[in-house]
Amino acid sequence: MSFYTEFDQLNVEDLKQRFYASPPEGEEYATVYYQEIGQLIQERGEEAIDFLKNAIKTANTSQLQGILFALSNSQQKDGDLKTLLLSYLQDHRSIIVMEAIDALSRLGAKDTLDYILALREHSSPYVRASVLRFLRRWYPEIAFNLLVEALKDPDFIVRENAADELGELEITEAIDYLNPLVKDPHPDVRQAAQTAIEILQA
Repeated sequence: MSFYTEFDQLNVEDLKQRFYASPPEGEEYATVYYQEIGQLIQERGEEAIDFLKNAIKTANTSQLQGILFALSNSQQKDGDLKTLLLSYLQDHRSIIVMEAIDALSRLGAKDTLDYILALREHSSPYVRASVLRFLRRWYPEIAFNLLVEALKDPDFIVRENAADELGELEITEAIDYLNPLVKDPHPDVRQAAQTAIEILQA
């Protein structure tokens, strides 16, 4: 479902102008804004996708997130996209590393496992959390133990994601590990743990 439904009927030229405009609600909405604009642009065909690729050169961080999101959701196969995404795994911006991992996951690039695992102990909780999402989706057989371990991560973002992904794994053994997080200091973690337990008990 579209967040900015008023953009759905815009032509590609109007969307391009929107891409270079500031988010109407302010910069705190930049990620959602540029992801949606990017997604709408890539749906307009090959020339529109070329626009996104060229925009990478001058894109700010939020715009780049939107571009990577959109390109990895495209139905048109691009053999160079995986190489591009792998290059961003070493980016100095942790949010871009996270976006690259999530994009590789959307592409189904399972053969990038070694690159992803190398980021398990990244300094950013956003990156560590994206590693967990990749593993749960494509390597559930090795994800369980790593997710359980991540429940003890010092950052709530990682603990919350670990709880979410354990719920998706549907391994009831996880309940014993999730129970202590129902009393976690952070409300988001408590909620994620409770939801995961309910899913696993259902």
